Amino acid sequence: MARIKVGIKAASQEVLVAVVQKAHESITEGSPITGAPGQPVDIGTLKASWIAAFPEAMVGEITTNIVYAPPIEEGVGRYGPLTLRSQVGGFHSVQMTVAGIQQLVDAAVEESRGN
Repeated sequence: MARIKVGIKAASQEVLVAVVQKAHESITEGSPITGAPGQPVDIGTLKASWIAAFPEAMVGEITTNIVYAPPIEEGVGRYGPLTLRSQVGGFHSVQMTVAGIQQLVDAAVEESRGN
């Protein structure tokens, strides 16, 4: 019985890591799974600032410390709607990634099964 529990925990950890990696990629690069466009790029500071971490067992998080990340995410700045000037990426990548998290989980589970 202990081996089964350990196996399940290891498989769960593997899936968690895969989901966090897929979510990080969805936010930064975009994803056909979530439909997220990824981060718009001027010089790449915001895109490079997103960090995936595992602060405790079975917990993954993706964060940025860039103060202008929320306006870029929402597409609304201090003076109203922002104009997307980047040739890559777009607005709402975090929102679309969160909305598509189950699809990322499903994809990670399928990959862990070797499908």
